[in-house]
Amino acid sequence: MKSVPMTSTIGITMDLERWNLIVPATTTRRLHLAGGQPMEQAVPEDYVLAGMVMRAVTQRNGRELEFILKCYLPVVIVQSPFTNRSFLVELFGLTSESLTCHKIIDASSVIENINTGDLLESLKQARALISPLRSTSRTTLLGLMSGLMSRGVAHILERPLRNNIENYAVSLSGLLGQKEFTKSIELLRETADTLSSAEETITQLVDSITDKVETIVGNQENSSAPILSRLDLRIASLEKQIVELESKLTRVSASSSEKKKTRITELKKTIESRQSALQRDTSKRDGILLDIRDTARNLIVERDGFFAEAQSASKSIQAQFSALTDLSVPISIENVGDKGTLIMLPFFLVGFSKKGQLRIDIYPLSQLVGNGEKVSRRRDFVDGFETPTRAISAVASLLSERANNDVALRKFIRDSSQHYNLLAVKESRNSILEGAESLLGDGLVKQPFIAELKGILSGIPETKMKRKKRRLAVVPDGSLCRVRFHIQDEAGRIVENALLDLGVLQAKSDSKGTIVVSLPLSNYDGVVSAPGYFEKTLEFTLTSTSDVAIPIIINSLSHEDQLSVRLDELVDRSRRLDMIRERLGEVFDKQGSTLLGIPAYRTALVELLSELGYESESWIAEAKKKSGMVKRLLKRDDRTDGLRRDILRMASDSKQFGGIMLFSELLVRLDESGWGTHPDEIEKIVEEMAKEGLIQGLSTIEGGALMVEFVPVALTDDPQQILSLAATNDGLISIENAVVTLGWTEERVKNALELLVTNGVAKEQKSYSKSTQYWFPGLRSGKK
Repeated sequence: MKSVPMTSTIGITMDLERWNLIVPATTTRRLHLAGGQPMEQAVPEDYVLAGMVMRAVTQRNGRELEFILKCYLPVVIVQSPFTNRSFLVELFGLTSESLTCHKIIDASSVIENINTGDLLESLKQARALISPLRSTSRTTLLGLMSGLMSRGVAHILERPLRNNIENYAVSLSGLLGQKEFTKSIELLRETADTLSSAEETITQLVDSITDKVETIVGNQENSSAPILSRLDLRIASLEKQIVELESKLTRVSASSSEKKKTRITELKKTIESRQSALQRDTSKRDGILLDIRDTARNLIVERDGFFAEAQSASKSIQAQFSALTDLSVPISIENVGDKGTLIMLPFFLVGFSKKGQLRIDIYPLSQLVGNGEKVSRRRDFVDGFETPTRAISAVASLLSERANNDVALRKFIRDSSQHYNLLAVKESRNSILEGAESLLGDGLVKQPFIAELKGILSGIPETKMKRKKRRLAVVPDGSLCRVRFHIQDEAGRIVENALLDLGVLQAKSDSKGTIVVSLPLSNYDGVVSAPGYFEKTLEFTLTSTSDVAIPIIINSLSHEDQLSVRLDELVDRSRRLDMIRERLGEVFDKQGSTLLGIPAYRTALVELLSELGYESESWIAEAKKKSGMVKRLLKRDDRTDGLRRDILRMASDSKQFGGIMLFSELLVRLDESGWGTHPDEIEKIVEEMAKEGLIQGLSTIEGGALMVEFVPVALTDDPQQILSLAATNDGLISIENAVVTLGWTEERVKNALELLVTNGVAKEQKSYSKSTQYWFPGLRSGKK
């Protein structure tokens, strides 16, 4: 029997903060300790992720590996009235059980009526009260686990446990009406409570009725006893008198007295009077005795009828109680506060597609079995992950059937794969690659297989994981705290449109750099971000409803930092688009235009089209009607692709030039890289890249020279003229040269040069023997 202390988690989907979570390790390995019992050890998450992905790669069988999701099946632990035992109800609707359900029986009013009211009416109420306990009609309880399955899930709690799930994981709940699950759980609890107390209730009713019947019969006999006694005495006296009178009448009749006739008449009248009185008293006594017998008989008949029904109900209760006990498992929970407890069973959902048809395989939680096997000449990967029990296999089988036949679930899975695909989310991708290296070190995978894995990952666009937001607790009036955030930079300047993200809410600063919100009393952590500034993390705790002011200082990026970030984003964006094109091109070779109907590839295509400036839905709708559009988009000229990639590599090099380069210098560098270039060809490619938003484009400086701007330089007229002058002097000028050539004052020249130096376009070289020189790396022909 497992006793599980739990703490709560916050910020997970499905409103999981309302629950205490039990999260068993996804994979364990058994350790055999010398002289001790075997124990389960959790296998690192990166190791498991890599193993599951490699299993999926080996099981493709001509299909495309579209996505892998890590999902959790929530199972509620429902406390039972049985000592140290509980019920398990999964919240997805894979399983169900039918039970004879019962409402709570309240016998207090019936027992009170038995003691104080009409007993026959109370007996009818008691029979009506226990009648439902003999019912055989059954109700289906959604999600209730039983038998091998429930015992297998309970056994999982012997694994190492934690109390949170990964950011990239998805909870399999909410697809069916939660009211149905709540109703099932309430009926289960109510039935268990009713059956556990029903025997005692029936016993109380039987004892109360028995005592009451005996009391009523006894009281009636006791109250009638004096009357019966008097009647018996009178009857005996009357009978004696009648005998004596009849004897006297006989003697008088035999006499010859003159008054004989008169005397006989008197005696007869007296005898008649006594006989009449005797008959009356006898009838009265018989009536009283009959009433006593009838009352007793009616009460006993009703009592015996109730006893028979009570005995039948008891047998039914015992059978139902036994069946209900069998549904429970040996789990004892220690709840924190008023929260319920939830077991989160981990599974991997793997999506394969072929000719537009999606097939979902299920990989359940596992046990890593080390039997000494290693990779060999014919074996690239050793899959040592095995399902631990038949119960888990049964759950996985039910989930697989549901995932491949339930339209609503398949849509949920497709939608989830857009944000939580382990092959696309940065956090999980890194873990997969780290785990692959660990598998390599253990001799369970070959290096070429890892290279293949890296190729698969590089062909899948990296996605941003959908942020899982906290849910604000419902709080009573007056328990909110008014918080004012003041956001400024290190120089004390206000920062407008800075984004504050607390998870539970997002808000932007106004023109005064302030954000005002009302928050429940709690602990918070968040991030403040703004264009041109470093992100700032913050943590704070609200313990009072008094107003709070929180100053936040964010540091601005230097021009070089901003330029570096923008150029890095430029290069990354180009690489991402090239990877999308390459990946979609491979799929197009196998599946043709049917890729438009595969959600994962359609999503990648939408991203590519959006990045290239197309209205994606309109383009896809047109592509379905016109053949060749997809091929023309994905299958570009290899020479053009190569030139574009080299130009973007030079964009990365242009960081040291301030993000600019003479067009002639670009041609020279491309020729040095092995390309036989023509100016018109390169100018066309640069203009196309500018249209796609990959670079800023070409501009003409004074004198007619072309300059490539990889990112916007944003120069005013004075710096632009200095830049033109530098271009005519091989990228090198002095203050004196600029003053003489442009006819400006020295201060004006210094101001323009200072701006160019600050922007990273020019470099200052001071000299004591010569005047200060300014050189422009991006304008120096062939000089590095």
